[in-house]
Amino acid sequence: MSRKFLTNLDLNTNELLNGVIQNLGTDPGTGKAGQVYFNTTNQKLRYYNGSASAWQFVGASNEEIEDLIASLIDAGTGINVNYNDETSSLVITNTGVTALVGTANEIDVSASTGSVTLSLPSTINANTTGNAATASALETARTISLGGDLSGSASFNGASNITINATVQPNSVALGTDTTGDYVASATAGTGINISGSGEGAALTITNTGVTSLSGTNNEITVSASAGAVQIGLPDNVTVAGDLVVDGNLTVSGSTTYLNTATLTVEDNIILINSNATGTPVADGGIEVERGDSTNASFFWDESEDKWTANNGTTSTAVSLEGHTHSASAITDFQESVEDIVGTMATDSATIDFGYTDNAGGAGTLSASVTLAASNSYLTRTSGLAVDKSTLQSAFITDGFTKKASANVGNGSSTSFAITHSLGTRDVVVNVYDNASFDTVETDVVRTDTNTVTVSFATAPTNNAYRVVIVG
Repeated sequence: MSRKFLTNLDLNTNELLNGVIQNLGTDPGTGKAGQVYFNTTNQKLRYYNGSASAWQFVGASNEEIEDLIASLIDAGTGINVNYNDETSSLVITNTGVTALVGTANEIDVSASTGSVTLSLPSTINANTTGNAATASALETARTISLGGDLSGSASFNGASNITINATVQPNSVALGTDTTGDYVASATAGTGINISGSGEGAALTITNTGVTSLSGTNNEITVSASAGAVQIGLPDNVTVAGDLVVDGNLTVSGSTTYLNTATLTVEDNIILINSNATGTPVADGGIEVERGDSTNASFFWDESEDKWTANNGTTSTAVSLEGHTHSASAITDFQESVEDIVGTMATDSATIDFGYTDNAGGAGTLSASVTLAASNSYLTRTSGLAVDKSTLQSAFITDGFTKKASANVGNGSSTSFAITHSLGTRDVVVNVYDNASFDTVETDVVRTDTNTVTVSFATAPTNNAYRVVIVG
């Protein structure tokens, strides 16, 4: 970690001993005029000149200049560049056309290099091969024949038009593509239907491969007939051997519902009991637990008492719910027990004395008195126990206790900030750190007076960029 200096570093003509310039492999981007660093890639010192050319090497040898020129020249189309570092030579060669010459009686060329003009000569000798440009008939007649589903041919020599008489080959016309009109190309079987029979003039046999008859299952489904118009329904008494899922509502209108299950899961968050009650309520309602040979237990709403009640098989007891208020007299020995416990918990200290008076027949009393030492002038009992802050601060300063003050600085425009600490002394330690990285930074610090310090920066810091901590 490095220490940031946010003010100029003045060595006052003293030497900087054993200093090392910052080492970087590449330029650090935008810098400030006069900024320097050592480029570890080129092993050269570089500086920022503050202009568009930016980072520059400090000095350059002939070798470096030659290498730089060679790196700036690239070979283009038809050009070759050869740089010899050892001999310091740069050879640029034309690898394209170097000279042009013409062919007699075909192309004229005005020069071999430089500005060259190509043209045709006044007299051209050209050799032509092949047939003549025009003819009234083919030298050899040709036969033109029809193929595919047609047959026929004729001889053609170009002297006159010809006609080819075409004959359709047997069994070559496809009904689906070569003809129009109504016809049955094929028969396709659908779900539950099978079709057999193929070939020209063949008969088709259509067979039902699906359901041919229906019958019901005893106590589950009734069927009126096995074929034709069939009616399917449920019998009066239905037995479901497996699982039964009802997506809609299920209404049971009988007098008794039996659930012979090991687990009962109900999605509804409220179970309604006595749903047929109307008018003034008279019936209790709740849950009863079967206990075998023992008397059943229950939890129910006692309508006559207007309370929730729990019965353990022998005794019914009203249940107290949250929000219900009990008087102390409703709980046996409640007040006396609480008072006795509180009385034993109150313990005297060096400055507070407790006094507890028990009263078995009614409310007891608990009192406390505060005793202050004469040296504790910063504590008062005017209205309870209070602290005199100014007196306490003076006592701390007199006794040599240190205090702290802190503040954020930075507004994007100012470079100097006065901070009031009210410590009453110039014997203060001032520390400044970066609010983003929490690194300690160096600034100019002046102890302006016994209650103020002034911190200054070389450039204006951004809003609340730094925090100043003063201890004294």
